[in-house]
Amino acid sequence: MAAISGYNSSSISALFSGLNSGNSSSSFGIGSIDLSTYNSIRTGTYKQLLKSYYAKNPVKDSSKADSSSTTTISSQKINATKTKDAASAVVDDAQDLKSVSLWNKKSVKNEDGTTSDKYDTDAIYKAVSSFVKDYNSLIEAAGDSEDNSVLRTASNVVNNTKQNSALLKKLGITVDSKNKLSIDETTFKNADMAVAKSVFASTASYGQSVASSASSIYSSSAAQLSKLQTQNLYNSSGSYNYYSAGSLYNQFT
Repeated sequence: MAAISGYNSSSISALFSGLNSGNSSSSFGIGSIDLSTYNSIRTGTYKQLLKSYYAKNPVKDSSKADSSSTTTISSQKINATKTKDAASAVVDDAQDLKSVSLWNKKSVKNEDGTTSDKYDTDAIYKAVSSFVKDYNSLIEAAGDSEDNSVLRTASNVVNNTKQNSALLKKLGITVDSKNKLSIDETTFKNADMAVAKSVFASTASYGQSVASSASSIYSSSAAQLSKLQTQNLYNSSGSYNYYSAGSLYNQFT
């Protein structure tokens, strides 16, 4: 073994063997430190040996790794929460669109004085616009997820939308290059509301299919979030992370 800063392997060996010596004949009352170790401490040799040893064998700093891990988990928690909330909003929107009262025709007085039954296009447009807005939030949040189940389901939603793009276009709803939806108010209100009802309200409709997928994404995100809450309770050195534990505790208080 090559010398380490002026000390050879024998010196290093002596340093550590002296600490572990159980030879009672050389011990003299300072714990279990033998005479040779005591002398090396007094002369300063002991300190120099320690410096030489640890210069060649540095202790790894786990704080940076712990910090990086905590940051990553924190970022994943934020995304999982956003995805879960967006999915919940889409499910709520779909429920509103299924409401019977939304699609009930109302008696409207025409300009010529006659009356006719018509859909409340303002109310329907408002409900569909909310769906579009929350759909876009869901696609954006799910796209940043690291959960495979969320990504797969979101991909199915995007494909479902593309397959129904021609039908959506009749209602003034278009799909852009980033898979986001946009709705033109004038085109929508002038469209056939019976078509809108078939697209969003019926049981097997596009809108209800998206809601079913959103419900699945919600469950996956909630499970991911629950799993992340239990991670990082211990850092890489094995110490208990009171901050993470406190955050977890606060979720249930």
